[in-house]
Amino acid sequence: MEATIFSIVFGLLSGTYIYRSFRIIDQGQIALVERFGKYQKTMEPGINIVLPFIDRVALVKSSREQVLEMPPQPCMTSDNVSLNVSGAMYWQIVDLQKARYNIEDVDQSLQISLSTQIQTQIGRRELDFIIGGQEKINDEILTGISSDTRDWGINILRVRLGEITIPSSVLQSMEKQKAAEIEKKAMISLSEGQKTSEITKAEAEAKSNKVLAESERQVQLQQTEAMALSIERIANAIANNPHGQEAVQYLLAQKYLEMGQAIGESPSSKVLFMDPKSVPGAIQSLLAMTDSKITEAIAKHPYGAASNISPSLRNLPEIKPFDPPSDSQKN
Repeated sequence: MEATIFSIVFGLLSGTYIYRSFRIIDQGQIALVERFGKYQKTMEPGINIVLPFIDRVALVKSSREQVLEMPPQPCMTSDNVSLNVSGAMYWQIVDLQKARYNIEDVDQSLQISLSTQIQTQIGRRELDFIIGGQEKINDEILTGISSDTRDWGINILRVRLGEITIPSSVLQSMEKQKAAEIEKKAMISLSEGQKTSEITKAEAEAKSNKVLAESERQVQLQQTEAMALSIERIANAIANNPHGQEAVQYLLAQKYLEMGQAIGESPSSKVLFMDPKSVPGAIQSLLAMTDSKITEAIAKHPYGAASNISPSLRNLPEIKPFDPPSDSQKN
């Protein structure tokens, strides 16, 4: 009877011991085993063997990614603007032994480290950079926290700045500054547009003047060539015609009469006495004494044009040189 009871008790104790020798760790968790108060091993997910009454599971932690949120806290920028900034940090335990024995409270230590790094990085920057450069600030905060937690068995994955609260007075000043910058850019754009328009207009005008000058030069060249050709033909005609000399005298007489008529019609009429022997010189004198209307009237009629001969002068007899009058004739 006693042997039977002993066997039952021994079997129960043996079963309990064997049962407690196996520990199952769930996926996503890790456990730390101590033996007589000293670190023994770290148990991974699955079945692990321990010694009952000797080994003790001192700590079980999640090996998954965790989030630590920081409520808004006051910060001061380098240009003395007070802000309220919140943040979040994503972290993971990679060495449970260090997290157990190298730091007293992992969560509290991470909270303090995150808060300190945010205040430090915000204090190094101006407000304008903080608003537009949050990605770079996040990277610098992550680098700083990773340096702090290097011996804690913690892997810092990401850091994100949360809401940034700016005082209303600062917001109004920023809005005014933004409006001034927009107006300045608009004025610069308008000025550049006007400048470009004036440059384009000046270039077009210069090109137009160049084309006009070239056209006038071509016209003058053509007129000069036509006049030279006309003079050449008249000279050839006079030289080859036996009555060329008489024709020249006839044309001079015609122009002489036309200039006399123009002088008579001019408001500044003159009385001229001319030597018949110096008709060409007299013609030049008449041209110099007449006004602009007479000059324009004469210039419009080239010498030798048949259409310029007055009908009343077409049947005049030939004009031949004559001897100067004698003294009795002059008296």
